[in-house]
Amino acid sequence: MVCWNGLSAEQQHRLLTWGNLPFGYTPEGECPNNAEVAIECEHDVAPGPRFYCRPCAIEYLGGWSTL
Repeated sequence: MVCWNGLSAEQQHRLLTWGNLPFGYTPEGECPNNAEVAIECEHDVAPGPRFYCRPCAIEYLGGWSTL
């Protein structure tokens, strides 16, 4: 499984709406890494986790402000 950022916007949209990608798809996003970390947040657009490589997960979570 590739990192969430390894998928194009269209691939991400299909995954969120259909729950799958076509068999044999080629990742069209920017990140070349495989997924290592699952992140699921309370107010995500779609239920279930998204999978990121470690550097992308750190970048994603680093964008949050802490309360």
